[in-house]
Amino acid sequence: MRPLHRSRHIRPRRSPGRACRPPSRCRQRPSPPRRPSSRRTTSMTNSWPSRPPRTGGRAMSETHRDGETLSRAERAAKPARERQLIMKNLFVGHDRFETATEAVSRFHRPVKDGVPDFGSLFVLAGDPRTGKSYALRRYARGFPADLTGTEGIVRPVAYVDLPVGCNKSGFVTAVAGVLNAGDVTRMKVDALFGNVLNALVKQRVELLILDEVQEAFTTARPGALKDCQGLVRKILNLGTLNVAAAGLVETYGIMAADTQLEGRGGLPHHIMLPYSWDSKEERALFRLLCAEIDSRLPFAAKSGLGSQWFAARLYWVTDGIIGRLKDFTFSAGCRALNDGAERVEVGHFADAWDLIRPVGMNFNPFRDDIDQAPARVTQAKPTLQPKDPAQGAFVK
Repeated sequence: MRPLHRSRHIRPRRSPGRACRPPSRCRQRPSPPRRPSSRRTTSMTNSWPSRPPRTGGRAMSETHRDGETLSRAERAAKPARERQLIMKNLFVGHDRFETATEAVSRFHRPVKDGVPDFGSLFVLAGDPRTGKSYALRRYARGFPADLTGTEGIVRPVAYVDLPVGCNKSGFVTAVAGVLNAGDVTRMKVDALFGNVLNALVKQRVELLILDEVQEAFTTARPGALKDCQGLVRKILNLGTLNVAAAGLVETYGIMAADTQLEGRGGLPHHIMLPYSWDSKEERALFRLLCAEIDSRLPFAAKSGLGSQWFAARLYWVTDGIIGRLKDFTFSAGCRALNDGAERVEVGHFADAWDLIRPVGMNFNPFRDDIDQAPARVTQAKPTLQPKDPAQGAFVK
């Protein structure tokens, strides 16, 4: 009988009837990653959260089973469809995620063992795919609605995903849908918004999270902007809850220009930045992130993603944005699954880049010399403001 757990340090033997990998891919495999010398990144305990946010009893990721971490051998032995989902649902509590979660938590409940704050607006801003929505959804899941109370539903945190091209009607409809406060097709928008205000109080909402707020707060549609600003002010005027808004960096500037919104608590904010390759500490953190992703992939052997060789190429492809890194690793991993490989090989990443590389570009960082890489056009990274609670901070 096969034991339930195998040692993490024992590589499973190759089946006698299994074909070897193509020699070309074997030759391209980089050397195993070396642990960064920075004291801050010598262990996952120092750079990743030791205690995840509450998830209502649900497993943190597909690499867990009933609160117990699956071994690499167990993940690799699962059917292809389950291994595919492990890669798709992969979660790593990286330092950007942790500092953003801490910033939201401090805004929600600023005093340990105190009471929730109210009447203030907070902004979580950043480039696309830096993990804003993911952090907010996981935070909201840590405060599930209580449906068993004698006074009706109690919803400490309400997460609302604003629709594309959001106007007054779209804003009110989205919030009402989350609170089960009514249907816009059966009543006027103003009446429905009255239901929303009543529901926020009755359901004892402490924190209202508005995601994709750039869809409502945009100068391209001044009428919708004015309406949505007014709605947020009315919600804050209840004096019973805080509002956290998440969007692009430029959205923060629009909110800060509204003196009435800025006056609600001074507009505290946190900016989620991509990783940088310009400093030793940032490079070490990105390599640590790549190594942690590698350790959670459902393959019998590691690929060495945390090595200098691999991490430099992954950074060039993804610009240090974790959403792109996860998507790119997933694409390469799917190719490795189809090949029956024991690890995600360099060739799989090369094929994944061929699928998404810009038209007219022939360079492939996984086949060519990275020193000959063409310049990538990247957006300037935003500057952290003094009010940012996590300015210059990494996970301690």
